[in-house]
Amino acid sequence: MEDLHTDGDQGALFEVEGQLSEEEALFLEESTGIGSVSRSVGEIATPLRARSFVSIGEPIVYDLTKFLAKCADPVPADIQLQTKHYEFYQVQLSCSFQAASGCRFHDARFALRLETLPDNPNKPAQASLGNAIAYDLYPQKVEDEYKVSIKRGINPQLTLTSDPFSPGISLPLYEGTEEYIVYKGYIEAFDLQGTQPAWSFTRTSSHEIGGPYKLFLVIRKPKGTQVKASLSLTTHVQFMIGKLALDPLPLVMIFRRGRNNPVIVDNPTVPLC
Repeated sequence: MEDLHTDGDQGALFEVEGQLSEEEALFLEESTGIGSVSRSVGEIATPLRARSFVSIGEPIVYDLTKFLAKCADPVPADIQLQTKHYEFYQVQLSCSFQAASGCRFHDARFALRLETLPDNPNKPAQASLGNAIAYDLYPQKVEDEYKVSIKRGINPQLTLTSDPFSPGISLPLYEGTEEYIVYKGYIEAFDLQGTQPAWSFTRTSSHEIGGPYKLFLVIRKPKGTQVKASLSLTTHVQFMIGKLALDPLPLVMIFRRGRNNPVIVDNPTVPLC
């Protein structure tokens, strides 16, 4: 295995197109009127049928021990203790989100299913060593922080008096403000040290889901094996009417391999290490 491994043509590994199902689009047209006047003969062209895109880049794979040696960094002790039976690879993944005009991504989930295969089919790897796993994931969790203020008070003012014709004594209005911090998830990893690692993206009040993201995992695989990954992507979008966001709806995702000669792929897979 070389220090750096990539597979396939240059540029994006997969271009993924997302679109509302026809049933969802018709329902929204009837219930909201979005795009109901934008029809042309022989083709329905409405904002609800615009396509959103996700680009999945070529994985960049390094032999982790060689990579650390190049960086003059020590190999962690926990990895050194396992190198008799296992090999470790760092995999850099990337995905870029571009929502269609008039909508925004509400959430997305990018997942891999790791499959462990013998290097030599005639000489299977030791079953006792198990399968390849996502030994480490990055980022594991990214959070937004924002403050919420709560105001407490007694209102209206209370007046104490023993004589209705005498001036009363007014108790001052009590008012206090209390601040506390709320965390809202933005990116969250799943299945650390498992075979189906994934990252979930959630829109927050301060971050949209858009543009490129770099994702990293360290794969531990038994010696004498190779690893490939099946990819999956699920997304929900919100269509906007002015500043009003409609309820999230799922997109039907279609994988196309490459940019120069895109071909629809039913089961997107990629060799890793």
